[in-house]
Amino acid sequence: MSVAEIAGITLILGGAILSFVAAWGLVDFPSALARMHAATKSASLGLALVALGAGLAAESATLFGIGVLVTVFMFLTAPISGHMLGRAAYDAGQVSGLVHDDLASRPSRPLSFETSRNRVSLLRMLPLVVIWVLLWRDSSAGVWIGGIAVALAIELIRGIRSRPTLVRPGAFVVFLAQYVWKVVLSNLRVAWEVITPHNDQITEAIIAVPMRTPSVPAALLVANAISYTPGTLTIELTADPLVLYVHVLHFESVDAVRREVADLEDLVLAALGEPLAV
Repeated sequence: MSVAEIAGITLILGGAILSFVAAWGLVDFPSALARMHAATKSASLGLALVALGAGLAAESATLFGIGVLVTVFMFLTAPISGHMLGRAAYDAGQVSGLVHDDLASRPSRPLSFETSRNRVSLLRMLPLVVIWVLLWRDSSAGVWIGGIAVALAIELIRGIRSRPTLVRPGAFVVFLAQYVWKVVLSNLRVAWEVITPHNDQITEAIIAVPMRTPSVPAALLVANAISYTPGTLTIELTADPLVLYVHVLHFESVDAVRREVADLEDLVLAALGEPLAV
């Protein structure tokens, strides 16, 4: 058995364990928002490990590349779905037992985007799709569908009016390293909560955290990243000013939650070269 096969089997086994932990957490955790922590964190990483492990175990560069795409898209979309489902559960009155709730008195000004009048252009999409297929060196239906999806996403992003964001490579690497470490800690914490009888350590709260930057892209990145840090999940992001509402599993104090978000915000601002609010 080769080293790649051993590594692949190890990743698949780890992913299966995390997926089991996520399923157990969905049943065992006491509230809808607490269950979202298991669904967003452990389930996402579990699927990513299985996808990457399958490529390694098969010793297939193509299959591993698909696993990388699955991982990227999973980590991009899971925080958004967790945010939307968590907010829907809160608005539907399915959340109880909070020891602190800043969201109850939130102003009704959700974050929205102004879109330009530029429509989706098939002429712009076609070259992107062709390049995608050529890079994959495969003309199967799945590759074409993936290329169309990516090209469409790029076209939709082009329609959002915002000033260009400058990414600082060194600072962005630091952010990614910290982010990966927090993802690992987050999954370990969720796993511990799942196997702990009666979840005695869970004390839920929703905290309002004012953003210290006027940058919407930076605020969105913080909102997505915070959903993968230990014990936190984004529920809402409002505008004028930008305020992030965070659900926490282990509430100690408002200041402690805001310091944790501020530390992550500092990494994001350094990575994107964004200023603090004046």
